[in-house]
Amino acid sequence: MKTKKIVLCLVSAVCCFSSITFAELKTNASLELKVINDSNIYYEKNDPQSSMITSFIPGLNFLAVNNQNKLALDYSADIMNYSYSPSTNNATNQTINALIDMTFPVGLSLKFRDTYKDTSDAPSSELVKRIKRTQNTIAGDVGYKINRLFSADIVLNQTKHDYSQAEYKPLYNRLESETGLIVFYGVSPKTSALLEYGSGKIAYDDENNLNDSTYSNIKLGLKGALTPKTVGIFKVGSQSRKYDFYTVNTSTDFSTIVLSLTSKTDFSKMTSLSLTINRDIQESVFLNNLYYLSTGLSAELNQKIGSSWATIVSARYEMGDYPNTTVAGVAKRADTNNVMGIAFQYSTMEWLSASIGFSSKSRSSNYTDLNYTDTVTNLGIKAIF
Repeated sequence: MKTKKIVLCLVSAVCCFSSITFAELKTNASLELKVINDSNIYYEKNDPQSSMITSFIPGLNFLAVNNQNKLALDYSADIMNYSYSPSTNNATNQTINALIDMTFPVGLSLKFRDTYKDTSDAPSSELVKRIKRTQNTIAGDVGYKINRLFSADIVLNQTKHDYSQAEYKPLYNRLESETGLIVFYGVSPKTSALLEYGSGKIAYDDENNLNDSTYSNIKLGLKGALTPKTVGIFKVGSQSRKYDFYTVNTSTDFSTIVLSLTSKTDFSKMTSLSLTINRDIQESVFLNNLYYLSTGLSAELNQKIGSSWATIVSARYEMGDYPNTTVAGVAKRADTNNVMGIAFQYSTMEWLSASIGFSSKSRSSNYTDLNYTDTVTNLGIKAIF
């Protein structure tokens, strides 16, 4: 029933768009070729297997803009060919993004986003295997500007996880749904304080999976100009979660602090820094743990050099903390995940660019059998038509 309602909303929004004459229409196609050397394609500790990977990445983009209204549709694929065991490792990942963003004169706004992934990428820092799966995320936002200072948004988020292999279906196939209300108060012309309340449910497809849960969030934050040169959104609050079933030796119901920050600082036209900070709850199937707390910091520094060159330096640090011991006297699992990378890009002309990059990824855990280190180098060329 929820899916039917979402489809009807999308159709209604598209019908509204059909009556709009767009001032700007953009379409383009792109093709990128990468040659990659991966030192540990299975993220193994003791027997790392390396492989050369040839990656073809075609893309299609459509954008229509009229004043504050926007309609966008993007498609990309990543066709990967492995030198090691191609019959089992070759894969094609696909992503489709659809966006409808409408603003009406009466102070009403509507945003709808659908992101569909058909991928074999690792789904989380706990489960690092390459597993064929689909993930569809629908996000809706209906906003209303009450007056000069106050506005409010009703938000809906729904993500469906569907794994292809039979052994993973009962463990991971699930539907995550969340609805919420956000009230904004303008503390300055470019910055708003916010108060958010949301409630959600995680429902697993398999009736024998007892990890179903419900939760509620309450958060305070800021949105807009966080500093004179930084824009973003910051939220901090708490989440209370209740599991539908009780599992022996597991602390089920709990409350914890959650936070998020997404920001971009433009130091100049040539230099920018993007930051992401998170503390949130991730689903787990590690022994008798139903979840783990993920606390992370990501940073990306983009430095343009002249009109043709750019350097991108990136890093991520994440801690994964598990609530339960496996048996009496055994330590709770604690992971540290690190990613560091550097890339150089050169634009030979407006539609043609080349890149070279290096990255290192590792996990260090007190369960030492889970440790791994992986390094990746890549060389690429991209054309936009």
